[in-house]
Amino acid sequence: MPEETSPRSSSRRPLLLAGLGLLLVLAVIVAAVTLRGGGEDTPTAPSPAPTTAAPTPPPFPEAPASVSGHARLTVPEEPRFAEGTFWARAGQEYLVTVDVTSEKPEGSGGNAMYLGVTLSCSPQAGGPGITAGGTQNMLTGEETTYRNQGLVTVAEDGPVDCSIKLSAPYDDVASNGTTFDVDGTWRATVAGADAREASTDGLPRTVDPGPAQAVLSTEAPVEAGADLRALTSLHLTTCTIVNGSREDGRAWCDEADLDEAGSTVQLTATAQLLDASGEVCQKLDTATTKPDHIDEYRHHRLIPVELEIAVPQKPCGTTVRVNVAVTNDGPAPLVVHRSNSSLVVAA
Repeated sequence: MPEETSPRSSSRRPLLLAGLGLLLVLAVIVAAVTLRGGGEDTPTAPSPAPTTAAPTPPPFPEAPASVSGHARLTVPEEPRFAEGTFWARAGQEYLVTVDVTSEKPEGSGGNAMYLGVTLSCSPQAGGPGITAGGTQNMLTGEETTYRNQGLVTVAEDGPVDCSIKLSAPYDDVASNGTTFDVDGTWRATVAGADAREASTDGLPRTVDPGPAQAVLSTEAPVEAGADLRALTSLHLTTCTIVNGSREDGRAWCDEADLDEAGSTVQLTATAQLLDASGEVCQKLDTATTKPDHIDEYRHHRLIPVELEIAVPQKPCGTTVRVNVAVTNDGPAPLVVHRSNSSLVVAA
Protein backbone atom coordinates (compact mmCIF):
# COMPACT_ATOMS: atom_id res chain seq x y z
CA MET A 1 0.00 0.00 0.00
CA PRO A 2 1.44 3.42 -0.98
CA GLU A 3 3.14 5.47 1.69
CA GLU A 4 1.19 8.50 2.79
CA THR A 5 2.81 11.97 2.74
CA SER A 6 2.94 13.80 5.98
CA PRO A 7 0.82 16.98 5.98
CA ARG A 8 3.67 18.90 7.74
CA SER A 9 6.16 18.00 4.96
CA SER A 10 3.73 19.10 2.28
CA SER A 11 3.25 22.46 3.90
CA ARG A 12 7.04 23.14 4.24
CA ARG A 13 7.88 22.59 0.55
CA PRO A 14 6.25 25.81 -0.77
CA LEU A 15 7.93 27.80 2.00
CA LEU A 16 11.29 26.30 1.13
CA LEU A 17 10.89 27.14 -2.54
CA ALA A 18 9.82 30.66 -1.66
CA GLY A 19 12.87 31.10 0.53
CA LEU A 20 15.20 29.87 -2.15
CA GLY A 21 13.63 32.29 -4.60
CA LEU A 22 14.05 35.17 -2.18
CA LEU A 23 17.71 34.29 -1.66
CA LEU A 24 18.27 34.25 -5.41
CA VAL A 25 16.68 37.69 -5.80
CA LEU A 26 18.81 39.07 -2.97
CA ALA A 27 21.94 37.61 -4.55
CA VAL A 28 21.15 39.30 -7.86
CA ILE A 29 20.53 42.64 -6.12
CA VAL A 30 23.77 42.38 -4.12
CA ALA A 31 25.72 41.52 -7.26
CA ALA A 32 24.25 44.48 -9.15
CA VAL A 33 24.98 46.87 -6.30
CA THR A 34 28.52 45.52 -5.98
CA LEU A 35 29.18 45.90 -9.67
CA ARG A 36 27.73 49.42 -9.70
CA GLY A 37 29.66 50.45 -6.61
CA GLY A 38 32.84 48.99 -8.03
CA GLY A 39 32.39 51.13 -11.12
CA GLU A 40 31.95 54.24 -9.02
CA ASP A 41 34.98 53.46 -6.87
CA THR A 42 37.28 52.84 -9.85
CA PRO A 43 39.36 55.99 -10.31
CA THR A 44 38.89 57.69 -13.66
CA ALA A 45 42.10 57.98 -15.65
CA PRO A 46 42.99 61.67 -16.13
CA SER A 47 42.63 63.04 -19.66
CA PRO A 48 46.00 63.58 -21.27
CA ALA A 49 47.07 67.21 -21.13
CA PRO A 50 46.97 68.86 -24.55
CA THR A 51 50.43 69.13 -26.03
CA THR A 52 51.46 72.50 -27.54
CA ALA A 53 54.21 72.23 -30.09
CA ALA A 54 56.85 74.95 -29.99
CA PRO A 55 56.27 77.45 -32.81
CA THR A 56 58.58 76.95 -35.76
CA PRO A 57 60.90 79.95 -36.07
CA PRO A 58 60.97 81.68 -39.46
CA PRO A 59 63.81 80.62 -41.75
CA PHE A 60 65.23 84.15 -41.85
CA PRO A 61 65.92 86.76 -39.14
CA GLU A 62 63.10 89.14 -38.24
CA ALA A 63 63.57 92.88 -37.92
CA PRO A 64 65.71 94.44 -36.67
CA ALA A 65 68.00 92.85 -39.24
CA SER A 66 70.99 94.13 -41.17
CA VAL A 67 73.58 93.01 -43.70
CA SER A 68 76.94 94.67 -44.33
CA GLY A 69 79.33 94.06 -47.18
CA HIS A 70 82.46 95.17 -48.96
CA ALA A 71 82.98 95.44 -52.70
CA ARG A 72 86.02 96.17 -54.82
CA LEU A 73 85.28 97.15 -58.41
CA THR A 74 87.02 98.50 -61.46
CA VAL A 75 85.41 101.04 -63.79
CA PRO A 76 83.33 100.06 -65.75
CA GLU A 77 81.56 97.51 -63.52
CA GLU A 78 78.10 97.13 -61.95
CA PRO A 79 78.36 94.56 -59.13
CA ARG A 80 75.81 93.65 -56.46
CA PHE A 81 76.77 93.03 -52.82
CA ALA A 82 75.45 92.97 -49.22
CA GLU A 83 72.83 90.44 -50.31
CA GLY A 84 70.55 89.14 -47.57
CA THR A 85 66.98 88.34 -46.49
CA PHE A 86 64.73 89.27 -43.56
CA TRP A 87 61.36 87.81 -42.49
CA ALA A 88 58.39 90.20 -42.71
CA ARG A 89 54.98 89.87 -41.03
CA ALA A 90 51.79 90.55 -42.94
CA GLY A 91 50.50 94.11 -42.71
CA GLN A 92 53.54 95.40 -40.79
CA GLU A 93 55.51 98.37 -42.15
CA TYR A 94 59.29 98.04 -42.25
CA LEU A 95 61.77 100.89 -42.59
CA VAL A 96 64.77 99.83 -44.69
CA THR A 97 67.76 102.17 -44.81
CA VAL A 98 70.98 102.04 -46.82
CA ASP A 99 74.38 103.55 -45.96
CA VAL A 100 77.28 103.37 -48.41
CA THR A 101 80.71 105.01 -48.32
CA SER A 102 83.39 105.20 -51.01
CA GLU A 103 86.23 107.39 -52.25
CA LYS A 104 87.93 108.17 -55.54
CA PRO A 105 91.54 107.03 -55.05
CA GLU A 106 94.49 109.39 -55.17
CA GLY A 107 96.20 109.32 -58.54
CA SER A 108 93.14 108.08 -60.43
CA GLY A 109 92.22 109.73 -63.70
CA GLY A 110 89.97 112.77 -63.95
CA ASN A 111 88.69 115.32 -61.47
CA ALA A 112 85.62 113.28 -60.48
CA MET A 113 84.29 109.74 -60.83
CA TYR A 114 80.64 108.72 -61.20
CA LEU A 115 79.13 106.11 -58.88
CA GLY A 116 75.47 105.16 -58.59
CA VAL A 117 74.07 103.21 -55.61
CA THR A 118 70.74 101.37 -55.48
CA LEU A 119 69.20 99.49 -52.56
CA SER A 120 66.64 96.95 -53.80
CA CYS A 121 64.21 95.07 -51.52
CA SER A 122 61.68 92.61 -53.02
CA PRO A 123 59.21 90.31 -51.20
CA GLN A 124 59.67 86.73 -52.45
CA ALA A 125 55.88 86.31 -52.60
CA GLY A 126 55.61 89.27 -54.96
CA GLY A 127 54.16 92.71 -54.44
CA PRO A 128 55.74 96.15 -54.21
CA GLY A 129 59.27 96.48 -52.89
CA ILE A 130 61.57 99.47 -52.79
CA THR A 131 64.48 100.91 -54.75
CA ALA A 132 66.38 103.74 -53.07
CA GLY A 133 69.83 105.19 -53.50
CA GLY A 134 71.40 107.95 -55.51
CA THR A 135 74.13 109.06 -57.90
CA GLN A 136 77.11 111.26 -57.14
CA ASN A 137 80.40 112.29 -58.68
CA MET A 138 83.11 111.42 -56.16
CA LEU A 139 86.06 113.80 -55.86
CA THR A 140 89.61 112.56 -55.43
CA GLY A 141 90.57 111.81 -51.81
CA GLU A 142 87.17 112.87 -50.40
CA GLU A 143 84.93 110.28 -48.73
CA THR A 144 81.46 110.25 -50.28
CA THR A 145 78.40 108.91 -48.48
CA TYR A 146 75.07 107.63 -49.80
CA ARG A 147 72.07 107.43 -47.45
CA ASN A 148 68.49 106.70 -48.37
CA GLN A 149 65.43 104.80 -47.17
CA GLY A 150 62.01 103.42 -47.97
CA LEU A 151 59.04 101.51 -46.51
CA VAL A 152 58.26 97.85 -47.25
CA THR A 153 55.06 95.95 -46.41
CA VAL A 154 53.91 92.43 -47.37
CA ALA A 155 50.44 90.94 -47.84
CA GLU A 156 51.43 87.69 -46.12
CA ASP A 157 54.22 86.50 -43.85
CA GLY A 158 57.33 85.82 -45.86
CA PRO A 159 60.93 86.65 -46.77
CA VAL A 160 62.11 89.92 -48.29
CA ASP A 161 65.35 89.90 -50.30
CA CYS A 162 67.57 93.00 -50.17
CA SER A 163 70.87 93.89 -51.83
CA ILE A 164 72.95 96.89 -52.88
CA LYS A 165 73.89 97.45 -56.51
CA LEU A 166 76.82 99.64 -57.54
CA SER A 167 76.96 101.30 -60.94
CA ALA A 168 80.15 102.69 -62.50
CA PRO A 169 79.18 101.79 -66.07
CA TYR A 170 81.00 104.25 -68.34
CA ASP A 171 84.15 103.27 -70.21
CA ASP A 172 84.63 106.56 -72.09
CA VAL A 173 85.68 108.54 -69.01
CA ALA A 174 89.00 109.59 -67.51
CA SER A 175 88.45 107.22 -64.57
CA ASN A 176 88.18 104.14 -66.82
CA GLY A 177 90.18 101.31 -65.27
CA THR A 178 90.18 102.81 -61.76
CA THR A 179 89.86 100.21 -58.98
CA PHE A 180 88.23 101.38 -55.76
CA ASP A 181 86.56 100.07 -52.57
CA VAL A 182 82.98 100.43 -51.36
CA ASP A 183 81.45 99.59 -47.98
CA GLY A 184 77.72 99.35 -47.45
CA THR A 185 75.02 98.32 -44.99
CA TRP A 186 71.25 97.96 -45.22
CA ARG A 187 69.05 97.76 -42.13
CA ALA A 188 65.41 96.73 -41.67
CA THR A 189 63.46 97.85 -38.58
CA VAL A 190 59.78 97.77 -37.61
CA ALA A 191 58.40 101.16 -38.59
CA GLY A 192 55.12 101.16 -36.66
CA ALA A 193 51.57 101.09 -38.00
CA ASP A 194 51.47 104.87 -38.48
CA ALA A 195 54.62 105.17 -40.62
CA ARG A 196 54.23 107.41 -43.65
CA GLU A 197 56.19 108.13 -46.83
CA ALA A 198 55.87 111.46 -48.63
CA SER A 199 54.54 111.62 -52.16
CA THR A 200 57.10 112.82 -54.71
CA ASP A 201 54.49 113.76 -57.31
CA GLY A 202 55.61 117.42 -57.18
CA LEU A 203 59.10 116.49 -58.36
CA PRO A 204 61.28 117.05 -60.28
CA ARG A 205 61.39 120.82 -59.93
CA THR A 206 63.86 123.66 -60.32
CA VAL A 207 64.77 125.80 -57.30
CA ASP A 208 66.13 129.22 -58.19
CA PRO A 209 68.52 131.11 -55.89
CA GLY A 210 66.56 132.88 -53.16
CA PRO A 211 64.33 132.08 -50.18
CA ALA A 212 63.73 128.53 -49.00
CA GLN A 213 61.20 126.48 -50.96
CA ALA A 214 59.27 123.51 -49.55
CA VAL A 215 59.76 120.43 -51.76
CA LEU A 216 58.44 117.46 -49.72
CA SER A 217 55.79 117.10 -47.02
CA THR A 218 53.87 114.36 -45.25
CA GLU A 219 51.54 113.95 -42.25
CA ALA A 220 51.25 111.09 -39.77
CA PRO A 221 49.01 110.35 -36.74
CA VAL A 222 50.85 110.48 -33.42
CA GLU A 223 50.21 109.57 -29.80
CA ALA A 224 51.14 111.49 -26.67
CA GLY A 225 54.75 110.90 -25.65
CA ALA A 226 55.69 109.12 -28.88
CA ASP A 227 59.20 109.29 -30.36
CA LEU A 228 59.45 109.48 -34.15
CA ARG A 229 62.15 109.81 -36.81
CA ALA A 230 61.87 111.79 -40.01
CA LEU A 231 64.44 110.67 -42.59
CA THR A 232 64.98 112.66 -45.79
CA SER A 233 67.29 112.27 -48.75
CA LEU A 234 67.19 114.65 -51.71
CA HIS A 235 68.77 113.88 -55.06
CA LEU A 236 70.04 117.18 -56.44
CA THR A 237 71.86 118.44 -59.52
CA THR A 238 73.13 121.93 -60.24
CA CYS A 239 72.58 123.79 -63.51
CA THR A 240 76.15 124.09 -64.79
CA ILE A 241 75.90 122.47 -68.23
CA VAL A 242 73.37 122.07 -71.02
CA ASN A 243 71.25 118.91 -70.64
CA GLY A 244 72.99 118.12 -67.36
CA SER A 245 69.84 117.81 -65.21
CA ARG A 246 67.44 115.51 -67.02
CA GLU A 247 64.43 113.54 -65.82
CA ASP A 248 61.11 112.53 -67.37
CA GLY A 249 62.63 112.97 -70.81
CA ARG A 250 63.47 116.65 -70.52
CA ALA A 251 66.14 119.04 -69.23
CA TRP A 252 65.14 121.06 -66.14
CA CYS A 253 67.72 123.83 -66.50
CA ASP A 254 67.19 126.77 -68.82
CA GLU A 255 70.30 127.44 -70.89
CA ALA A 256 70.13 131.14 -70.07
CA ASP A 257 70.44 130.39 -66.34
CA LEU A 258 73.49 128.09 -66.46
CA ASP A 259 76.41 129.01 -64.23
CA GLU A 260 79.64 127.01 -63.92
CA ALA A 261 80.00 128.17 -60.31
CA GLY A 262 77.21 125.79 -59.36
CA SER A 263 74.97 126.00 -56.29
CA THR A 264 75.33 126.20 -52.51
CA VAL A 265 72.43 124.45 -50.84
CA GLN A 266 70.97 123.79 -47.40
CA LEU A 267 68.12 121.45 -46.41
CA THR A 268 65.77 122.17 -43.49
CA ALA A 269 63.36 119.62 -42.03
CA THR A 270 60.61 120.88 -39.70
CA ALA A 271 58.08 118.97 -37.59
CA GLN A 272 54.83 120.63 -36.43
CA LEU A 273 51.74 119.45 -34.55
CA LEU A 274 48.35 120.06 -36.15
CA ASP A 275 45.13 120.56 -34.19
CA ALA A 276 41.74 119.04 -35.06
CA SER A 277 41.11 121.74 -37.67
CA GLY A 278 44.42 121.07 -39.43
CA GLU A 279 46.09 124.25 -38.21
CA VAL A 280 49.61 124.32 -36.78
CA CYS A 281 49.37 124.46 -32.98
CA GLN A 282 52.97 123.70 -31.99
CA LYS A 283 56.42 123.53 -33.58
CA LEU A 284 58.21 120.39 -32.39
CA ASP A 285 61.70 120.41 -33.88
CA THR A 286 63.83 121.43 -36.82
CA ALA A 287 67.14 120.34 -38.37
CA THR A 288 69.25 122.12 -40.99
CA THR A 289 72.22 120.76 -42.91
CA LYS A 290 75.50 122.59 -43.30
CA PRO A 291 75.94 124.55 -46.54
CA ASP A 292 76.91 122.13 -49.31
CA HIS A 293 78.51 123.41 -52.49
CA ILE A 294 77.72 121.51 -55.69
CA ASP A 295 80.18 122.53 -58.39
CA GLU A 296 80.49 121.53 -62.05
CA TYR A 297 82.67 118.51 -61.20
CA ARG A 298 80.44 117.13 -58.48
CA HIS A 299 77.19 118.02 -60.31
CA HIS A 300 75.16 115.20 -58.64
CA ARG A 301 74.53 115.28 -54.91
CA LEU A 302 72.54 113.09 -52.49
CA ILE A 303 71.99 115.05 -49.27
CA PRO A 304 70.35 113.47 -46.19
CA VAL A 305 68.81 115.13 -43.16
CA GLU A 306 67.37 113.39 -40.09
CA LEU A 307 64.96 114.81 -37.55
CA GLU A 308 64.24 113.33 -34.11
CA ILE A 309 60.65 114.11 -33.06
CA ALA A 310 59.51 113.95 -29.42
CA VAL A 311 55.74 114.33 -29.04
CA PRO A 312 54.73 116.05 -25.75
CA GLN A 313 52.84 114.12 -23.08
CA LYS A 314 49.98 116.58 -23.52
CA PRO A 315 50.06 117.44 -27.24
CA CYS A 316 47.82 120.11 -28.74
CA GLY A 317 46.99 117.76 -31.63
CA THR A 318 47.21 114.16 -32.83
CA THR A 319 48.81 114.74 -36.25
CA VAL A 320 52.40 115.65 -37.06
CA ARG A 321 53.40 117.36 -40.30
CA VAL A 322 56.97 117.17 -41.56
CA ASN A 323 58.15 119.62 -44.23
CA VAL A 324 61.47 119.61 -46.08
CA ALA A 325 62.63 122.87 -47.64
CA VAL A 326 65.59 123.70 -49.88
CA THR A 327 67.53 126.97 -49.75
CA ASN A 328 69.65 127.63 -52.82
CA ASP A 329 72.23 130.40 -52.45
CA GLY A 330 73.19 130.02 -56.11
CA PRO A 331 74.50 131.30 -58.28
CA ALA A 332 73.15 128.48 -60.47
CA PRO A 333 69.61 127.10 -60.23
CA LEU A 334 69.20 123.70 -58.58
CA VAL A 335 67.11 120.69 -59.64
CA VAL A 336 65.40 118.46 -57.04
CA HIS A 337 64.82 115.10 -58.71
CA ARG A 338 61.98 112.70 -58.03
CA SER A 339 64.23 109.69 -58.57
CA ASN A 340 66.00 108.84 -55.29
CA SER A 341 64.36 111.66 -53.27
CA SER A 342 62.44 110.46 -50.21
CA LEU A 343 60.90 111.47 -46.89
CA VAL A 344 59.85 108.81 -44.37
CA VAL A 345 58.29 109.33 -40.91
CA ALA A 346 58.49 106.24 -38.69
CA ALA A 347 58.55 105.18 -35.07
